[in-house]
Amino acid sequence: MADRSDLEAAASAGVINAEQVGPLHDFLASRGASLRAAPGGEEDLRFIRNFHDVFLAIGIILFAIGLAVAIGTYVAGADTANEGAGLTGLLAAGSAAIMWGLGEIFARRRRLFLPAIAIVIALTLFSILAAAALYIGFVLGQGFDGAERGLESMPPELRNGILIAMAFGVLAPLAFYARFRLPFSIGLAGGGLASFVIVAALIWNFQQTVALLPALYLGLGLLLFSGGVAFDARDPQRNSRFSDNGFWLHFAAAPLVLTGAFGLIGQAFGDTTAMTLSPTAGLMASSEGATVRAAATLLVVAVLGFVSLLINRRVLIVSALLTTGVAIGILLNAVGLGAGALAASTLIVLGAFVLILGAGWHSVRRALLAWVRPDGPWARIFPPVAPAP
Repeated sequence: MADRSDLEAAASAGVINAEQVGPLHDFLASRGASLRAAPGGEEDLRFIRNFHDVFLAIGIILFAIGLAVAIGTYVAGADTANEGAGLTGLLAAGSAAIMWGLGEIFARRRRLFLPAIAIVIALTLFSILAAAALYIGFVLGQGFDGAERGLESMPPELRNGILIAMAFGVLAPLAFYARFRLPFSIGLAGGGLASFVIVAALIWNFQQTVALLPALYLGLGLLLFSGGVAFDARDPQRNSRFSDNGFWLHFAAAPLVLTGAFGLIGQAFGDTTAMTLSPTAGLMASSEGATVRAAATLLVVAVLGFVSLLINRRVLIVSALLTTGVAIGILLNAVGLGAGALAASTLIVLGAFVLILGAGWHSVRRALLAWVRPDGPWARIFPPVAPAP
């Protein structure tokens, strides 16, 4: 099967069109998959190929930051706040248009994925800023005086403006994906959708939403996780754009699932703030029942690791490493270790866990999924490992 870089080189040489690279790669991948007895299913990082991509991405980031600073500097001399908001919106919209133009060069024509990731992030941020500033400057108008109110008494006009701005956190990456087929855009749009739902719930019913925030995190995370599994099922061999889409949806889902699950653990121990907003901070700040809470946290991590093994996605377990380390440290602290010994023991245990899991990944998956037939329907969700030679 032709490597994606070969197809991109052929597009640069004019042998094929740039628009044909993705579909042709997917077709060749599916043809090659049919010749294998069982899928390999590795998570290849196809968004970076060499340091040239990193160099370009750094340039795009610096350029976008420079545009943002230039906007702030220019509008600082506006006569009124409304005029400043309008100018900010127009300049941010122009900056978003510039980012789209860069996308035409680096994402569509040259198919450089890491620079395209930097472009879509900048495009999304400029789009959100433009929508918010234009709404304030041209819709709310001079007569609006409700900006000083709290969330509970926020006027509908301001709520609508916030929701419109947050909606562009979904629409901008979706438009970028529709045009350039960048898989990262799917994950960014998924994270934007989750943020939109959370913000909408907070501004319309703040008190109740705060109480239910962990469950909301968990539900949204599972929704994105299901979307990732759906893409994975279309490409269990992990060698096409569908698999990349699934990877970035899992990447967006993991912190939501973890925050929600750990937040529910915190609520079970009577903590309604720390574990909800930051699971790691909640564990570090907890005193009463800290050992039991840490053990429950490790149980959640173990379940997440089991699911990661089944669907062959390491990104899920990697997202939990920091919280896992804190939980291990709390458990080791219960035996009375000193500060140095505690830090060393925590890092050793955490590192050994990652090494053992990484080294035995395929062997454990082979044992867990021995019942899955390579050509059966379950193999699309739980891709089996080829038998050991």
